[in-house]
Amino acid sequence: MSYKRNLLPKQAFERLANNPNSLFVDVRCEAEHKFVGFPNNSVLIPWADEPNWQPNAQGFSDAVKKQLSECDDTLDTEIILMCRSGYRSNEALKCLEASGFTHVSHVASGFEGDLDEHDQRGNLNGWRHDGMPWTQS
Repeated sequence: MSYKRNLLPKQAFERLANNPNSLFVDVRCEAEHKFVGFPNNSVLIPWADEPNWQPNAQGFSDAVKKQLSECDDTLDTEIILMCRSGYRSNEALKCLEASGFTHVSHVASGFEGDLDEHDQRGNLNGWRHDGMPWTQS
C-alpha cells in the first residue's frame, strides 16, 4: 500500500479498512468530539484543547506513542489524522513527522469539510458529507 499524505474521506476509510493495525486519530477538541460527532473507530487525542488552546507538540506526540505502545514498529505504523477542516490535522501531521513517524496522513477535508459560499460547513465535502461512518454522543 503506497503512502499518501493528503487523503479524501473515502481514501482514508479504505486505508483504515485495509490496514487493521493503523491508528485513526481525531485531533479536534473534546467539545467538538462530543457535540459535533466523531468518526467511528477513531481515538481522540486533541491537538489543542481547553483551558489554554495552545498545541503541545511533545504531549501530542507522546499520547500517540502511548496509544501505539502495543505495536512492534511504533514509528512506522500508519496513522491517519482528522480535524474539522484539515488545518489542525495537517499541523499535527508535521509534528508527528518531526517526531520520527514515517507513515502519517490526514483527511484533507476534515470531518465537517470546507466552508461553502454561505460560510457553512458540511455542504461541500468532509467525512460526514461523504457518508463515512460516524457517531454522535
